[in-house]
Amino acid sequence: MDTLSAEAVRDMLGLADRAAVYDLFDQVMAGDIAGALDRFDAMYRDGADPLVVLQDILDVVYWLTRIKTAPTVADAPYTPETERTRGKEMAEKLSMPSLTRAWQLTLKGVGEVQTAPNALQAAQMALVRLAHAADLPSPAVL
Repeated sequence: MDTLSAEAVRDMLGLADRAAVYDLFDQVMAGDIAGALDRFDAMYRDGADPLVVLQDILDVVYWLTRIKTAPTVADAPYTPETERTRGKEMAEKLSMPSLTRAWQLTLKGVGEVQTAPNALQAAQMALVRLAHAADLPSPAVL
């Protein structure tokens, strides 16, 4: 009998490795757009669907926002190790304005990927916008 691995299921469904999504989001929010696009392209070559990657980024932004607003959620017994460790680390260094901006831009990017004639290009452009907006000052500062 053949065995079914998590990697095989991810490949069949066009999913991305969760740690890779965290790495991608970290690069985007650090403004490393060249590195982020290289990582995204590698994920795509490995079978990740551009729409699913952006939806996974939405999940990461939501999770980081949850940690910012209710830090004890990261230590809940149901929280996977990656979400616990990476989530705490990233939530500490990102501000609420940058997380809410990331949510809005990524959500808009998801809609664009769904309707664009080329999903890969639309996702790449969404990541470029997100990276450039990551270091913008908040409206209060302006």
